[in-house]
Amino acid sequence: MSDGDTPVGSNLGQLIKQLDAIEFRTDRDLYNYARILRAIGFELYMRVGMDADMVSAILSQYKGKWWTFGAQSKIRAKLVGGHLRAGATAAKVLGLSGVKMYASFVKHFIKPEQEAEAEARKGKGKGRPGFSIGDKPNTGSAGKSGEAGRAA
Repeated sequence: MSDGDTPVGSNLGQLIKQLDAIEFRTDRDLYNYARILRAIGFELYMRVGMDADMVSAILSQYKGKWWTFGAQSKIRAKLVGGHLRAGATAAKVLGLSGVKMYASFVKHFIKPEQEAEAEARKGKGKGRPGFSIGDKPNTGSAGKSGEAGRAA
């Protein structure tokens, strides 16, 4: 989703400011929102995932009291780190939801309009005289040939 419109920063604070600044007025705003949300999700996923590994590694080396043995520390460290990994997965889903939102927008709003425009260009129903906006009038429509598209 990178086409070089506005650079997406790798700093999480900057990304959140960029996301906050977006106002939904055009389809381009939705695209930029999805792009920035994906970058935020990716950044959080990477950071939290790496922190989960670091926490697990540090806690697995904990020696503790006499009743806490080495193997138990490793198991407990995995349990603690697992919560951060779950958070990292949630951040991944967050980023993916932005991409899916834009894909759904394209599917449900942009594609039907493009298909309708293509059907209109094909001349579906050419034999019927009718009203058209933005296209050349049908050859069998009423009016003089030089007056097509003029306001009365």
